[in-house]
Amino acid sequence: MTSQPIVRRDGHTHTHFCYHGSGDHAELYVNRAAELGFGTYSLTEHPPLPEELTSRIPNGQALIDELAMPMERLDDYLRMAEELKTKYSDRIKLLVGLEVDYIPGMEAWTKELLDRCGSRLEDGVLSVHFLPGRGGWRCVDYTADDFKEGLVDYYGSVERVYQAYYEAVEQSIEADLGPYKPKRLGHLTLIHKYKDAVTPADPDCCNDAILRILDKAQAKGMELDVNLAGLFQPLCKEVYPPEWILREAVKRGIPLVYGSDSHSPAHVGRGYDVFERLMAKVQAD
Repeated sequence: MTSQPIVRRDGHTHTHFCYHGSGDHAELYVNRAAELGFGTYSLTEHPPLPEELTSRIPNGQALIDELAMPMERLDDYLRMAEELKTKYSDRIKLLVGLEVDYIPGMEAWTKELLDRCGSRLEDGVLSVHFLPGRGGWRCVDYTADDFKEGLVDYYGSVERVYQAYYEAVEQSIEADLGPYKPKRLGHLTLIHKYKDAVTPADPDCCNDAILRILDKAQAKGMELDVNLAGLFQPLCKEVYPPEWILREAVKRGIPLVYGSDSHSPAHVGRGYDVFERLMAKVQAD
């Protein structure tokens, strides 16, 4: 088997347009990436969300305001990213992108959003952050208490929540989101963020679903976000996704891209040493 070349690249990052981040300007992130020797750095901010979703999130306006930029700021974000790309072209290759939410049943809205700005995008991540839950739509990575009350109690078990999440991920691969659909699956096992705070799930409960997802990602020519943020979550302490899934992805020839999922400049490059060790292990098998 031919090993993938390891490129010092960060494919999943955020900026000051992320309202649940530190608020530091994107330029501070970019400077930090250049200082750390990254050759390629993707800006993948959360785009606007449909009102059909936000109007049915029961946690209150404060959370809704934090989730994503309003539609009227999208052009501002893209212009800022393009300006930084030009300004730093002699130090680092910046790619302008988005972390697009796949929301079951709202594919037409998402396609319209991508059609509007896709010609300006150079990279992207396709993620699942929302599932139907108690009282409407629930953010799967909000808080441990909300995960339990809004999702586990609603579905009846942790396993059923996991199953619903992986069904949505599988649907995201198959969904018609138009020509600008992102080619990389974001933090595949994000649903494990609170695994140490809830009744332990059967560790093999969704293995078949995960392997099916990898098969479909391979068939669609998609990449996988190796997201180190999970390693630093106190109730997870696990890379999204863990080693066995990365090994299966390598078997299928699925490209693996490091993602810091930076929400502050201090997060840039976080866990890259772990990523390098993981790549060496899974590619040696």
